[in-house]
Amino acid sequence: MGIFSPKKKNPVPESLKPTGSRPATTEFNDTFSYVSPGDPPSKRMVIRLIERMTGQRHIIQLYQSRTAHRTPDETFWDWAVRQLELKVAFNPDGLARLPRDRPLVVVANHPFGVLDGLVICHLIGRVRPDFRVLAIDALSRAEEVRQYVLPINFAETKAALVNNIKTRAEARRHLLAGGCVIVFPAGEVSTTPSLWKTHAVDAQWKTLTAGLILQSMADVVPVYFAGQNSLLFQLVSHVSMTLRTAILLRELHGRIGSEVVVRVGEAIPHARLAAISNRVLLMKHLRDATYALAK
Repeated sequence: MGIFSPKKKNPVPESLKPTGSRPATTEFNDTFSYVSPGDPPSKRMVIRLIERMTGQRHIIQLYQSRTAHRTPDETFWDWAVRQLELKVAFNPDGLARLPRDRPLVVVANHPFGVLDGLVICHLIGRVRPDFRVLAIDALSRAEEVRQYVLPINFAETKAALVNNIKTRAEARRHLLAGGCVIVFPAGEVSTTPSLWKTHAVDAQWKTLTAGLILQSMADVVPVYFAGQNSLLFQLVSHVSMTLRTAILLRELHGRIGSEVVVRVGEAIPHARLAAISNRVLLMKHLRDATYALAK
């Protein structure tokens, strides 16, 4: 699945190593669930029920086997890709050219959900083991993942706002220290624009990423994932956000043993991006550069 061995990774400076001490942000034990503490009881009930009926149990069993089946030199991300029997097809030359010694923001489209996060961490971690990933706080519940996740909470609450301000500051500090941050700037999984269209695309990319890039003077590498979630997911997305959330684990379970095609683009030097002062235009430029990799 590539030309890099986990044993040849670059050493990570002490200031960039994961802390491993961030507490979980949930109030209940829903390690593998898209349930959020801020959800109303009826929504939590529906999501939990559908997740348990559509693959959650199998995913939990795979995770619980990690101690017995993970090799000593294998990262959590490598183990997850192997356990899910994913065949990751990517361009090793693109990965090899990643900047290794300066602030780097990796941006990617988000067609699948959890799968995108696992695969991009599996790949980027081979060259930049100092990475962090901006992701919804539900993904920080697994112990091995928590230390790498910069959690974002999309609930419209004061607590969520405080959390997001803290996360943004932490991401900025990490970049200013020379680290790498992975971002899915859409903030949500790709969806077809309407019931009548069949090609799923990201929503408009949010300008939070532009702020991080400009403030840290980071280079940017676009990464493109080919494919999209099932037709059922696309249809449900236009009917109910609760049902859409509830079947995301089903989408992950359905892709066990599948091929994931990824294209790692050329690094865009910060000097080229700094000339685009409008943050909305900067994110449009990066979104276009990412989707251009499909060609």
